[in-house]
Amino acid sequence: MIKRFLALGITLALVGVVLGGCIRQKQEEAQLVNAVPMGDKGTYSLFLYLCGSDLETKQGAAGKNLDEILKADLPENVQVVVQTGGAEKWRSHDIPSDCLNRYLVEDGRLTLLETLPQASMGDGGTLRDFLQYGVEHYPAEKMCVILWDHGSGSIDGVANDQNFDFDSLTLAEIELALEDVSQTMTDKFEFFGLDACLMANYETAHMLSPYARFMVASEEIEPSGGWDYDVLLAAMADQSSSGREIGKAICDGYYEKCREKGQEDTATLSVIDLESMDELQTAFDEMAGEMYQDSIEPMGIQAIARSAYNAQKFGGTSGGEGYSNLIDLGHFADNAGNLSTAQSVLEALDKAVVYQVTGAQKDRSQGLSFYYPSYPDEDQRKRYCEEVCPSEDYRRYLEQAYTDIPEDPIQFTDRGSIREDGSFQIQLASSSQNYILSVSYGLMEYEVEQKDGSTMLTATLLGEDNDMVGEKNLTIHSNFRGVWVTLNGCKLYATMVEDNEEYTIFTAPIVLNGKPTNLRFAFLWDQTTEEGGTYKILGAWNGIDPVTGMSDKGITELRPTDDIQTLTYRQTVEVTEDGDVFYSEEERCLQQVPGGEYTITEEPLEKQDYAYQMVVTDIFGGRHTSYLAKMHMIKTPQELEQNPVEEGQYAAEAESVMETTDTLLE
Repeated sequence: MIKRFLALGITLALVGVVLGGCIRQKQEEAQLVNAVPMGDKGTYSLFLYLCGSDLETKQGAAGKNLDEILKADLPENVQVVVQTGGAEKWRSHDIPSDCLNRYLVEDGRLTLLETLPQASMGDGGTLRDFLQYGVEHYPAEKMCVILWDHGSGSIDGVANDQNFDFDSLTLAEIELALEDVSQTMTDKFEFFGLDACLMANYETAHMLSPYARFMVASEEIEPSGGWDYDVLLAAMADQSSSGREIGKAICDGYYEKCREKGQEDTATLSVIDLESMDELQTAFDEMAGEMYQDSIEPMGIQAIARSAYNAQKFGGTSGGEGYSNLIDLGHFADNAGNLSTAQSVLEALDKAVVYQVTGAQKDRSQGLSFYYPSYPDEDQRKRYCEEVCPSEDYRRYLEQAYTDIPEDPIQFTDRGSIREDGSFQIQLASSSQNYILSVSYGLMEYEVEQKDGSTMLTATLLGEDNDMVGEKNLTIHSNFRGVWVTLNGCKLYATMVEDNEEYTIFTAPIVLNGKPTNLRFAFLWDQTTEEGGTYKILGAWNGIDPVTGMSDKGITELRPTDDIQTLTYRQTVEVTEDGDVFYSEEERCLQQVPGGEYTITEEPLEKQDYAYQMVVTDIFGGRHTSYLAKMHMIKTPQELEQNPVEEGQYAAEAESVMETTDTLLE
């Protein structure tokens, strides 16, 4: 199997300069000290902001959740008010797409309350108007809000309107809407739910805390089926149910719905007691202040960055999928043994997260994520600092980390040479120790030919892996075992997106039924097996839209009838007699995968030459490449299949080294 990551050392210099323009700090006047219920005891109103987006246009997903609501035995003490919009086409219930409609659910049907001119569901004013309408016309003792659609985390927000270039509600827009609505209320909302991906984050909970008692949301992407609304409404039949009990029912119903569809492995959903956010905010700010102070010294930076790098991640975490840069707050604090304030964060988080469900591949999740630039994106970081960041110390930390970056933080004392045992090695200078984030290698099949006096090297990229051997003197050498991951025998362009002691998650580009997407699969560590574990397919995920930042909702299960092609990339490098180097355009290479039950296996590589290049990623996201090694296979596929190489042995040896740092791995 592809072995676990070699962690040599990580540092992240994070100190800061305060910028204005972030989400406003909690205002005292928003806190309702003596709340007065706005309806009769035991009554509930649910305000469902249903932004259909392409989820409805393509899959009818919003309509299916409406079906659940209409089929439910609606308790007499519950009113459900729905606003529809945001989709180019509604596939059910005769909902128009050229206007906004408001409905009341009664007697198993949608009763039209009013029709409004077309407007963006991604505009804060649209949300404000709907909530003001609901509060005014359908008050209750416990009023609840759900935003339904795509979610993209704290920076890009939620509810992407397909009719308005996928315009979304930012946290700042939601806060302004709630601030205005709260002026007409004598009580908080009982719970604020986000039936959307990636919205159970510290920043969202911090923003909502003045306006609701509980938040229900997911740290990870959600399947397109969303929550179980029958279970949600049944929980409201108990007139004494608080947002906490209703949230627990939502979590349990959601997890069971995922389990029935075989999508539970990556499921997350949590209930946050927003009235506990003051304590968590204090603890978070204190931890951010300590991070800022520790980041003055490289060793302190290194410890902080390692905690972030090893924390549970959510959403996109690769170049092919995009980068969400969301990590679990609790897992980060668990890892941060160097921070004396981390324990206070864990204790406050434990109080705030009153219930959660997690799948097997998200079992490190503790209920709330937060933004951390593990994979730096300058525009994304600036937007976070200027528009979202709820902590001045954390903003200072981030700002300092990504200014005045050393020009060459990674220095090589050996950029590539051949060891006596035939493996390929590099050595890093001791000055690089505190700047190393990760070390990996890229593998390429290649062919060389001479043409008109030029050398033509054509390489097909197989991906990146981390199966290497590291030594104390910052020497790393290859551990080429001669196998690669395949889907039904077809090689995948695989890269790792998450790694821990229990499992490693990978992504690989494929074409599924004619549409490009990403295959996610996991290696589940099990030392009781001969192979050390087993592979499991998680499904296909489209990733993050590079223009809108919108996260695709849900992982698609592979079916035996699916048509799948693996996708790799090929490029030709021409080296002329004069030493000039020219690169061809990148070419996509498709291979048809045999149909049937789809499985991930490791298969022996063909006996040919391979190009091998190590990549050192620094804490700022820079990639530093070794020289290129020509690796010659000394084992045939048949030999590898019958007798896999043992530890300390290799299936290929470095034959020569090309002294170039040019790379085809970007």
